[in-house]
Amino acid sequence: MSANSGDGGARCWTELFFLDEATALAAGHRPCFYCRRDDANRFRAAWETGNGVTDVRAAEIDAVLHGERLDGRNKRLHALPMPWRQLPDGAMLQQAAKSFLIVQGKAIEWSPAGYRDTQEVPNDAMLLTPPSTLRALSARYRPLLHPSAIKSQAGLEPTRSPP
Repeated sequence: MSANSGDGGARCWTELFFLDEATALAAGHRPCFYCRRDDANRFRAAWETGNGVTDVRAAEIDAVLHGERLDGRNKRLHALPMPWRQLPDGAMLQQAAKSFLIVQGKAIEWSPAGYRDTQEVPNDAMLLTPPSTLRALSARYRPLLHPSAIKSQAGLEPTRSPP
């Protein structure tokens, strides 16, 4: 869910639906403190560690993510801070019109229906995941992945069950 101000300044939420949490993170969102409090607290702790801050509030994370996800009205893409095979699990890349999830140093292709193995190597890809979120992933935050990502990676198990 995403917080919005409604009529008269009252707080309301817009339900957002993504294939999985890695996709939502790449879009510049974070776990909801209302409906996924434990995951949101884990994300905040990893975000603080990865970004070298303490006692950060959700609104402060949101402000950083907002700046990192948009370039005017377009999705902002970022240069890779390291070779793509070294990116943490859950990072997402874009190369031309294709998107990829990184899991265990391997790129698997994203689609609205799920992930699939690919022979394509995203050597010219850009980072879709906002840099501050990438640092949270590097600090050991593990997003929930769609079952097709788990299936394509032999031996990979989800770290926690979906809510």
